[in-house]
Amino acid sequence: MSRFSGHIESLRAKAAAATGAASGMMSRTTILLEGGRAGTPGTARTADAFAPGDVAAALKAIETLAPKPSGPGLHTLRVVAGAPFARYHVLPWQPLARPQDWLAAARVQAMQTGAGGEPSRFAVTDGGWRCARLAAAMPEALCAGIEKLCKTRRLMLSGIEPGYTFALQRHAARIRDGSIAIVTLDATDDGAAIAQIGLRRGGGWTGFIALPVAGTLDDVLRDAFTLCADVLPERRYVIGPGDGARWSAQAAGIEWLPSRWDDAS
Repeated sequence: MSRFSGHIESLRAKAAAATGAASGMMSRTTILLEGGRAGTPGTARTADAFAPGDVAAALKAIETLAPKPSGPGLHTLRVVAGAPFARYHVLPWQPLARPQDWLAAARVQAMQTGAGGEPSRFAVTDGGWRCARLAAAMPEALCAGIEKLCKTRRLMLSGIEPGYTFALQRHAARIRDGSIAIVTLDATDDGAAIAQIGLRRGGGWTGFIALPVAGTLDDVLRDAFTLCADVLPERRYVIGPGDGARWSAQAAGIEWLPSRWDDAS
């Protein structure tokens, strides 16, 4: 029995060593930027705090958290940019056939509205025919810096994604389209939040606004609907951290969807 037990222990040790070697050759890392903080969701790893919106400091934080492979392997990095590193606006429908045409339209609209002061990289959601779309802008310096880091460390960049649309993709199966409001809560350093509020109707985007949650969430939603909505939404989805008990108590009739950062890698 002792010889058999010893053989089993030897096999277990070899399996553990093989698993460790495999994990050393492969990794997936997601880094979330929110306010003046950067962290890897689902873990306790964070970088030093920095001034909100400081691109250079944000890149240093990403360098701290990104994988540092010691040898060859497949190591992927994804960065999710929350406020204030991502800004959003609605693009009215245009008969544009190619995705790059929508990106150009987003850039032109940003310049026309005075939001194109700094070089930005744009992303535009898909949409149906005659349906307005949602555009997101992120600092070009941030995106280029992340790409340079991946090239230097030989990481595979799986994406640089705006936080709002990333959250929507994660919860797409639970959001029933129609006359709806979709809200994400981006945490700030003082424990408050920025509410990113998008409105949809008829399969397209009808409005978008970002507001600080200074009072109750119900007050913020009321202000947003007054400013952006011709018709009050029939359903309100709120995506945020935790179980939502605090926010649900502040706004009746919302459907709470937890931020799914734990499985974001």
